[in-house]
Amino acid sequence: MIAILIYPLGHSFVMSFYRWDLSAPSQSFIGLSNYRDMLTNLGLQQSLRVQLVFSVITISIEVAAGIGVAVLVNGRLRGLRLARTLLLVPPMIAPAVVGLNFRWLFNGQYGLVNAVLRFLGLPEAPWLSDPHWALASVMIADIWQNTPLLVLLFLAGLQSLPQDPIEAAKVDGASPWAIFRHITLPLMRPVITIALMLRIIDTFRTFDVIWLMTQGGPGGATNLITVNAYLLAFQGGAFGHAAAVSYIALFLSLLLLGLLYGVPLARRKLGRGT
Repeated sequence: MIAILIYPLGHSFVMSFYRWDLSAPSQSFIGLSNYRDMLTNLGLQQSLRVQLVFSVITISIEVAAGIGVAVLVNGRLRGLRLARTLLLVPPMIAPAVVGLNFRWLFNGQYGLVNAVLRFLGLPEAPWLSDPHWALASVMIADIWQNTPLLVLLFLAGLQSLPQDPIEAAKVDGASPWAIFRHITLPLMRPVITIALMLRIIDTFRTFDVIWLMTQGGPGGATNLITVNAYLLAFQGGAFGHAAAVSYIALFLSLLLLGLLYGVPLARRKLGRGT
């Protein structure tokens, strides 16, 4: 743990307070300058905006779709065993392979998606060359790969729920939507919280799919914090600045997790106090 976790984290944290440039003969201590520079760095500000948009939209869609598909798969329809097996496929594919496949699918000239649009007589879209479409494209790739994992997580949660409250509600004449809203969702809250935690952490370290599809472009439209840190470190040689950017991403993810866990916990404690 010291070798593979504690030392790298400590070393990178110390590095964030230095001008750690491989092109310089020595590294100099600059205090909080790397962090202060990020307040005026327009490129980093854009990365933060893109990161928040990417995280909020993808997590919202994945959780909503995951719950919906889990409810369907939890039913007694034909072919559900095959459907549950197929849900294992996307999470098992390496993110690099997903990025390469979606780059070809969304290729403006030879891609399958535009070929289908042409066949249907619909207008083609500049998937990877337009800033708005490029961000939507990488979101689609992320949603495709990670939603099935949440489906399996929610399915396990649904199958572990106590059936007595649900059966009692059915006897009282409650509609399926009322049962889902007032009984199933509240009972599923711990599982949903775990899913949100996993996805918040994952979205703040997403790199492979973005880099292979767009390399952060066009015009920085898909330049997430991880891509920004990679460009600073391995193309700009500014490892100290890149370390500071990485710790900003870590701080934001911890802040979101704190809000996710801390606010409900504080409400429960206040409720008990009153």
